Amino acid sequence: MSRVLGIIFGVLIVILGIWCIMTPIETYGVISWLIALALVAEGISGILVWNDYRKIGVSDTFALIGGIISIILGIVLLGSLALRFAVDVFIAYVVAWWLLITGVIRIVRSFQMRNARNTIDAQIGTNWGLALVLGILQVLLGIFCVANPVIVAIALGLEIGISLIAGGIFLITATA
Repeated sequence: MSRVLGIIFGVLIVILGIWCIMTPIETYGVISWLIALALVAEGISGILVWNDYRKIGVSDTFALIGGIISIILGIVLLGSLALRFAVDVFIAYVVAWWLLITGVIRIVRSFQMRNARNTIDAQIGTNWGLALVLGILQVLLGIFCVANPVIVAIALGLEIGISLIAGGIFLITATA
């Protein structure tokens, strides 16, 4: 029975992944819903932890307060289109700025590789030029993504779809 269920769920996951690739913006728009639901689930688990601790005589007020706050924030996020939009935009900009900043770090590290190679005359840092070019390309991609966060949303939606397809195929092959 588990083989049949694994194959059925694997096929459903692949179909969901194909849908995500065909509709990357809609897929990306679900991220704020998932965050809101995760907040509610975390809040419920925090309250359950507090209740378990309370039963054995341990006071964990922070678990109760954190659980309540998480549930409130999750419900507010679920009920507010403006907040969900803000979370979606925030995530796109975080990814874009992450690309930009790590690109700059790669450029700096490429020069460190070059200096290490020149200083100790070793094999280390022999590809510093390639690292520099890749860092520059990543900075350019980061600038492009900061200026066009919709591209980030599309890319993330596509990535989610590709990941679902890969996971579904893995599930099918693991259970078949």
